[in-house]
Amino acid sequence: MRVDHINAYLTGGAAVAARRLHHALLAGDIESRFWFSGESGGRSAPVPDASYRQLPWGMPPVWDVGHFGRAALRWSWERTLRSYYRRGNAARPGMYNGPVRPYPTPYVPDGTLPDLLHLHWVSRIIDYRSFFGSLPANQPLVWTLHDMQPLTGGCHHAHDCDRFQQTCGNCPALGRPSCHDLSFRDHGIKKRALFGRVIHIVTPSRWLERLARTSSLFPAGCTFQTIHNGIDLADFRPLEKRAARRQLGLPEDGLVIGYAAESLNNKPKGIEEFLRAISRLKSEERVTGLIFGKGEPPAGIATIPLINLGFLTSPAQIRLAYAAADIFTVPSHAETISQTAPEALACGTPVVASDVGGIPEIVRDGKTGLLARPRDSESLAAQLAMLAADPALRQRLAEAGRDLVHREFETTGQTARYGELYAEALGSAVALPKR
Repeated sequence: MRVDHINAYLTGGAAVAARRLHHALLAGDIESRFWFSGESGGRSAPVPDASYRQLPWGMPPVWDVGHFGRAALRWSWERTLRSYYRRGNAARPGMYNGPVRPYPTPYVPDGTLPDLLHLHWVSRIIDYRSFFGSLPANQPLVWTLHDMQPLTGGCHHAHDCDRFQQTCGNCPALGRPSCHDLSFRDHGIKKRALFGRVIHIVTPSRWLERLARTSSLFPAGCTFQTIHNGIDLADFRPLEKRAARRQLGLPEDGLVIGYAAESLNNKPKGIEEFLRAISRLKSEERVTGLIFGKGEPPAGIATIPLINLGFLTSPAQIRLAYAAADIFTVPSHAETISQTAPEALACGTPVVASDVGGIPEIVRDGKTGLLARPRDSESLAAQLAMLAADPALRQRLAEAGRDLVHREFETTGQTARYGELYAEALGSAVALPKR
């Protein structure tokens, strides 16, 4: 069996989850290839090995006058539409990416098509009409959703909006919403591109699965199930806290509270709430904030010492950071399910997180961690203070959290479930009618 994975980038939470599955399949003697878009979006990363392939999509060369001209005109019109509809004060501003690219993106791998095509986070890289139009009608498809963008006209988190269950329109993420706005058009393009497809939808949280089942975009016959993102417990395991701090050059005494995001400038990940919350803590112990990710945190908010480890890529470095912290925080405004929360729990560090999306499935309030109100630094500070004052509670939550990760997030179990799904998808593909 040959499986082709497609993900926009080699870095980011979705890429981490997809690449872990890719390597687990390779270890199980399954021919797996990982296709990505290259350096678009500023997320460049070295290509690890020959199982990784760069997609050949891109703007036609300038000297190909006809194709370049059509692509340029198309993208100019698309940018004009986006600019018009996004201008203004959206009720809930957020990331929005539609299904149109300036150039066609047919899936034409080298050689023959794979037995099974597995999509991951493909926002910003596929043109729906040309991509799905290039696939055979009975091509087995698995799609792991990492946010809500595949369910909607284009917003990545719909929050309390449920218009994606019908036709979108009046999108609160747009500055100029209307019945037939950009989200309505994009929803229609997606629906026509997916018409007649049987897609096996996988979500990393039951919360997202419930929403996916209500989306009007997925045709009848699609299947839905939740498979948590896998974690290699050989990479993420407890370490002696003082030893971890010594290796990182951190003070061995005092309270260390951790935070991580791919970008420390990404406000929806709750960096500002984190900085305000730790600055509110009143403890006899010295409090230090430990952060890691790309860039620098917002200046002028934190009133306690901050140690920035930068962007960490090695599992050994990330494990040290988790193990060095007394408490880890996930104060996201919206989240399908956190990648960092189960990793921190696997390393024996209790977690305080926002009560949003699928986070409560891993951070179970009072059992494997504590939950705070989203976008509320006071609520986050109160939960942090509770853990800071109670080492026994920290220990109990950490142990229960690690047990949960062992049961539901371990890589072997995830790979086995995907193997069963692949077999189901390949078996059902034989009986599919021609499109």
